[in-house]
Amino acid sequence: MIFREAYEVFRKESPVPVMARAAMQNAFSASQLDRIFAENAKQQRAGDLPFSVVVEILSLAVMKVCPSVNAAYQKKEEQVGVAIKSVYNKLNGVEPCVSRAMVCDSAARFGEIQDAMGRTGQLQPGYRTRILDGKHLDRTERRLKPLRFLNSAPLPGQVLAVLDGDRNLVCDVFPCEDGHAQERSLLEDVLARVAPGELWIGDRNFCTVSFLTGIAQRNAHFGIRLRKQLPVERVGRKRAAGNSATGKIFEQAAYIVENGQRALKVRLITVKLKQPTRDGDTEITIVSNLPKKVSPKRIAELYRNRWTIEKGFLQVSQSLNGEIDSLAYPKAALFGFCIALVAHNMLNLVKAAIATAHEGDEDDLSDYYLADEISGVYRGMLIVLPPVFWRERFGDLGTDEMAEKLLNLAADVNWDHYRKHRRGPKRPPPNLGHKNQRNHVATKRVLDEYYATNC
Repeated sequence: MIFREAYEVFRKESPVPVMARAAMQNAFSASQLDRIFAENAKQQRAGDLPFSVVVEILSLAVMKVCPSVNAAYQKKEEQVGVAIKSVYNKLNGVEPCVSRAMVCDSAARFGEIQDAMGRTGQLQPGYRTRILDGKHLDRTERRLKPLRFLNSAPLPGQVLAVLDGDRNLVCDVFPCEDGHAQERSLLEDVLARVAPGELWIGDRNFCTVSFLTGIAQRNAHFGIRLRKQLPVERVGRKRAAGNSATGKIFEQAAYIVENGQRALKVRLITVKLKQPTRDGDTEITIVSNLPKKVSPKRIAELYRNRWTIEKGFLQVSQSLNGEIDSLAYPKAALFGFCIALVAHNMLNLVKAAIATAHEGDEDDLSDYYLADEISGVYRGMLIVLPPVFWRERFGDLGTDEMAEKLLNLAADVNWDHYRKHRRGPKRPPPNLGHKNQRNHVATKRVLDEYYATNC
C-alpha cells in the first residue's frame, strides 16, 4: 500500500522519470541483461559479479544520477558484494560484441512498443531508412600507467552507429577499440547487416565502390554524399531538377566504375547551396540508386536527415554522460558509450509516447529537459520504490500492455515543461588567433606496444 501511494505521487508530480524507469524495467530486467551477456560473451565470464549489476552501476553514472562510477558503486555497495576494483575489472573486460548486442536488443524492444503506439510511419514510404555515422570517443584521463607520461591525448576508441530513421532509435553499433582506425575499415561489418528494402544514408566518408555496390547487391538502396575519389563515369549533361530550401537541384546519370568496368548505374543529385557548408563547400552531390519515382528533390531532403544521428551523438555527450573520461580502457569506454545509446533509445521512446498522447511533434521536445528531470528524480525513486515493485508492475507486460501504460503516463506530462526554446543563430566567435594543437594517440596502440615491451 505504501509503495502504491508513493508511486502515485511520482506519477502525478514527475511522470517522465516513471516512464523511463518503467521502460528500462520492461526491456532490461536483470535476467534479460544476464541472458544477453551469456549469449554474446566470448571470453569474459560472469563470475561473482553478474553483468546486470555492472550495467546498473554504470547506468547511474551515464544517466547523471550519480556523478561518477565510484559514486554509483557506493550507492549499491551492499547489494554488489564485491570491491570496487572488481567492478572496474569487469568494466574493462566487457567485450564490444556484448555492448553491441545490448544496443540492438534495446532498439528491437523499444521499436515494438513504438509500433504498438501506432507510430509506424516511414521517412520514405516503401523503405526502412538507416542513417550511418561514426563517432570518435573523446580523450580520457591518463589513469593507466602507459598513458601517464604521454603528451598526446589518449583516444579510447570509436563507433559506427546505425540509426533507424523511421523510429529515431540506434538499431546497431560497431564498436572499435582502435581510436585511430579509419572508419571505412569497419564498412565490411556494416555491409553484412544490410537487408533488402533498406535505404542507407551517409556522409562521403562511406562513399566507396565496395560499400555502394554491396548495398545494391543486397537489394537495398542508398543516398550517400559523393566522394571525389569515387570512380564514376558521367553520362549526358546535368539537368535542372527544381529548387529546395538549401539551393538549386540538378541531376545527372552516371555509372560507378570498378576495375575499368561499369559496375552500377546511379543518379548524381547536385545541390548548389545558397550558403556554403562549414567546410566551405558551395555544392554537394549525392550518389543514389533510388528509382526514378523518388524525385531528386526528395533525395536531397532525405540526405538532410543525416543530421538526425549527429543530434543523437550530441544528446549522448551533453544530456547524458556517454563519454566518462575516467574509463580509460577501450572496452570500458565503449561499453559506457553503448549504455548511453541505450539511454538515448529509451529517451526517444519516452518522447514518442509523449508526442503520441499529446498529438504533438516529438522534435519539439527537449532532450536536455527530459534527461535533467530523470537524473534529478531517479535517485529518489530508487530509494522509495524498491526494484521488486517495478519488476512486479512492469517486468512481465507484453508489448501492447506496455505501450498502453506509457501512453497513460504520458497523458499526465505537462508539454510546456519539456518543449524546446529555440534561439536565433549564434554569433560567430571572435578570431583569437591559432590555439596550440596537441596530437592524439589511440589508447589501444599504446597499450599493445607497452605490454609487448614489458610483458
